[in-house]
Amino acid sequence: MKFSELVEKAEKLVGKHEKGKRIKPKKLDKLQQLLSDKKARYQARLAETDDPGKRQKLETRLRVVTAQLEKSKHLHRDE
Repeated sequence: MKFSELVEKAEKLVGKHEKGKRIKPKKLDKLQQLLSDKKARYQARLAETDDPGKRQKLETRLRVVTAQLEKSKHLHRDE
């Protein structure tokens, strides 16, 4: 799944939760798995590259994915 699609999916679930709707645990588990996989890929790519431009982009994406993962874990605890 592309980065932008993953972020959009996470934002939709957070938005649903904020509107008071219940999120299925199965969806949260799937989202957490996707985010964890993406986080691991970004960490591996970050370790492999020395290009400052690529490093900055990867670090930014890694921070976003990590924040989304924390939000999804928080939602999972609330359910």
